[in-house]
Amino acid sequence: MSVFPKISLRPEVEHYLKESFLNKEVVSTSGKQEAEKKFETLLNHLSHPPSFTTVRVNTHLASIQCVKNLLHDELQKQFNGLSIPVFQHPDLQDVLLIPVVGPRGIGIRMTEPVYLSPSFDNVLSSYLYLQNLPSAVVTHVLNPQPGEKILDLCAAPGGKTTHIAALMHDQGEVIALDKISNKVEKIKQNALLLGLNSIRAFCFDGTKALKLDMSQDTEGEPPFLPESFDRILLDAPCSGMGQRPNMACTWTLKEVTSYQPLQRKLFTVAVQLLKPGGVLVYSTCTVTLAENEEQVAWALATFPCLQLQPQEPLIGGEGMVGAGLSLEQLKQLQRFDPSVVPLQDTDIDSFKNARMEDMIWLANKDCIGFFIAKFVKCKNT
Repeated sequence: MSVFPKISLRPEVEHYLKESFLNKEVVSTSGKQEAEKKFETLLNHLSHPPSFTTVRVNTHLASIQCVKNLLHDELQKQFNGLSIPVFQHPDLQDVLLIPVVGPRGIGIRMTEPVYLSPSFDNVLSSYLYLQNLPSAVVTHVLNPQPGEKILDLCAAPGGKTTHIAALMHDQGEVIALDKISNKVEKIKQNALLLGLNSIRAFCFDGTKALKLDMSQDTEGEPPFLPESFDRILLDAPCSGMGQRPNMACTWTLKEVTSYQPLQRKLFTVAVQLLKPGGVLVYSTCTVTLAENEEQVAWALATFPCLQLQPQEPLIGGEGMVGAGLSLEQLKQLQRFDPSVVPLQDTDIDSFKNARMEDMIWLANKDCIGFFIAKFVKCKNT
């Protein structure tokens, strides 16, 4: 049983979130009482860490089994010989899962760590990248192929950028943009550390990445000509309301709602930069309806050239009702909702005695709040 307090939000922000999670379609589908219970459960989950630490193996430099063995040895060193299990995800072969052992309670006096979770500071840094599970799912949904030209429109700190390059076997071109210079340097450092040469990172505002002046000579650098990219990832700036653990969020309602217009500007640029037949993946690490399903509904209405696509792998739940999308469209989305599993204490024995299928199910469900939509641009518009 949890005794951590639920995430602390400004009253107007909590009211805003509650209104969307108790919209007419939700209440009609599940009933008001069940919807209210689910919303309160979500707020409680956001203040707790996920059940697993997720790391992505840099398959460009080493095999998964080799890195898994190195990681197991490292964990034994960190925890004085205690054997912490490491699971390979069956649907995300380059993802390893490490259970977070600890109470779903509250520490009054910190004399030792509340949660048994490994440190990855300078640990196997060329072979492992610490990444939330849904963030690893996104790149697999994008499905980059060797030889393609791919744009990561809002790339910092570069986890998904380097994942794209690794899945392409470092063959092709990955363009990474971010408007903050020190974050761009971090992308370059990560690419160097992971031995990836196909990445080119630029300090550039993604909303201005489309070349409007055709006389401007920017060959190979932003801004880019229309229809320049085979695939585009728009992991959009967002309110981040799905991040865990998060005990408090002091943002005002104005700040939380400021992202939808920015996301639409970036989306509009992305559609124009995408080749006909190309793939656009949109994602956020937030749980708001306005930044997720409403953006999908807006995109489909605004850009007739776009078609919503089924996703592979499909690990998250379907989209939330309330934005006017059909049930079929909602099934093509992935919404990772941590409130679908009960909070529970975890210890070593509980993981040792559990079935692998149950562990993977828990890892898939008890993660950060996240959203993914996949589109293809029609060739004939």
